[in-house]
Amino acid sequence: MVQDIDTLRSPVQFCTSAEDIQQAAESAINKSNAVIERVVSEQAPAFKNTIELLAKDNNEFRMVTRALTFLQNASADEKIRDASSKADTILDEFAVARDMRTDVYKIVRAVYDNKEEMAQLDKEDRLLVERLEQKLRVNGLQLTAEQRTQVERVDKRLVELELEFTRNINQDKSHVLLSRAELDGLPASFFETRRTELSDNVEKFVVSARAADVMAVLKNATNEATRKAVYVAQSNRCPENIALLQEAVHLRLEKAQLFGFATYADYVLDQHMAKTPVAVMELEESLSAKLRPLAEEEMAGLCALKQAEAEAAGAVYDGFYEWDYSRYSSQVVANQHSVDMDEIKEYFALDSVMTKVLNLYTTTLGLKVVEASTDLPVWHPSVKTYEVWEADGSAFVGHIYLDLYERADKCQDIAVWPLRSAVVGEDGTRMTPASAMLASFEPTESTPVLLTHSNVKSLVHAFGHAFQNLCSKSKWSQLTAPRDFAEISSQMFVQWVWEPKSLCTLASHYQTGATMSDELIERLIASRNTNGAIRELRQVFRGLYDMDIHRITKAGTIDVVGHYNELSKRVALANYGDTRVFKAATFSHMMQGYDCRYYSYMWASVISADMFSARFRGPDSDAVAGAAFRSEILQPGGACDPSACIERFLGRAPSNRAFLQTIGLH
Repeated sequence: MVQDIDTLRSPVQFCTSAEDIQQAAESAINKSNAVIERVVSEQAPAFKNTIELLAKDNNEFRMVTRALTFLQNASADEKIRDASSKADTILDEFAVARDMRTDVYKIVRAVYDNKEEMAQLDKEDRLLVERLEQKLRVNGLQLTAEQRTQVERVDKRLVELELEFTRNINQDKSHVLLSRAELDGLPASFFETRRTELSDNVEKFVVSARAADVMAVLKNATNEATRKAVYVAQSNRCPENIALLQEAVHLRLEKAQLFGFATYADYVLDQHMAKTPVAVMELEESLSAKLRPLAEEEMAGLCALKQAEAEAAGAVYDGFYEWDYSRYSSQVVANQHSVDMDEIKEYFALDSVMTKVLNLYTTTLGLKVVEASTDLPVWHPSVKTYEVWEADGSAFVGHIYLDLYERADKCQDIAVWPLRSAVVGEDGTRMTPASAMLASFEPTESTPVLLTHSNVKSLVHAFGHAFQNLCSKSKWSQLTAPRDFAEISSQMFVQWVWEPKSLCTLASHYQTGATMSDELIERLIASRNTNGAIRELRQVFRGLYDMDIHRITKAGTIDVVGHYNELSKRVALANYGDTRVFKAATFSHMMQGYDCRYYSYMWASVISADMFSARFRGPDSDAVAGAAFRSEILQPGGACDPSACIERFLGRAPSNRAFLQTIGLH
């Protein structure tokens, strides 16, 4: 079924064949080209007859193409995934060429220079013109024809590299074969429905390199060789991605320097809240200095725990390695706070948690959610669809699609795609927004999917992106929020998973339905900062790595794998022994829009902790604070000055005090 523009305010229509995807992509390109030709032929350019036409076309182009390109991450049909990936490449290449047209820039510039008309536009339309002029200028339209050709070549190659990098991760089949004895310590549920293979006439279990299997083994396996084998299998996936990332880093530098920037980081951050690499480095290095002493204390405690265990078993202690961290960190939580994370999981059955997290968001934001009453088009039978309404039922807000269970060749991360935003369509009415969430949980024969508390945090975080898309009221899709602002809503809501009141609501035993006891909630909250300095330091490391590979001023001066390993040892206290690993090859953020932006997680964590402390723990009720958060942070989207929105919500400039308290630094 080809997605027709006239249906955009109805539920999203997903293509059901490779041919439909190709046809829809070609149709979107042809329609956009027709609009552009009409605009560039305009003899008396004004906002209504040029900019507004381009903006409405861009709104609809994005909404059509998002549904096409999303399928490469979710469809069970290989032909559809391949067609979706090819469409993504074609559409991105078209967008690159479109944004390099000098005739379009001349029209935009003519409207931009008409100060009288600009003064009469409303704030959002005026911002659209300013952003569009800046984007086209920064895209290289102030360059020579030869330089523009170079930029277009670089952008097209980057599209290819980024898509191939992600496709390699999604299609990876890395696994380890291990015997029952080698998997000593794993719970019985781990072996239910698990595939086996014969290896040297011994039946062995297939342990994949995907997150759920890896975390189970690293946390529970008593055999260090088993933990190491699984850790290395996960860390050394997709060796072909090393060259792709290395090439991307060099191409990004080439592009930035064509525009006159010293580094790619300077080029990207110019459009974000941080503004400069200096501001990002100050944040990351300041946190690193504060966290380091406590992290070293925590690491010493982990080493001592492993050493004592080795001595008790009459074994030789030879050091503490990356594959040891999960096992001994969970032991510290159990020893210090009497928290058994396996017991905690029993209170977080997936279906129950999803319903309650949806309720947390909707109650806070003045909305309500109901499962769709009719069968809406979906990409897989297991997908659930929900309708989101204003709490009083006065208006329909949008759709949420949930695709939460394991499938081959599906994106393995907990992630959200904005399939459609509430922007203006061709006829001037708002489109109905829709967000899709993917995850890869797998039930066992004896139990439903039981989530770790960390899984719950990840789901709450992801829903922040879903509701940000649903609640945004920006008219124009080109007015997107910068990444360091867009992460704030997700990070703010994560604060709820450490609040006694919300834990009491979110947690109920999957067998008895009993809520988590106050005493267990208290112990869980007390464990929040256990090894927290190490955990936060690893986030700092990733942000520093991102900055380092994108602050080079000369190609060939950094090895993306070597620097990752060296920096992780120096900053994050990682120890790989003499084992070669290349985790950089699966650091997907570097090729999925977070390049020079990974710092956004830490940046947003600082601001969101302040927001939560000031408003949701302050004198306001949750409903009052939630209404303010929705109107002042979510609704403007990118059509505002992020710093002004934050200060308006807080009533002052943001502070890092609340964040430092949440990670145990006062």
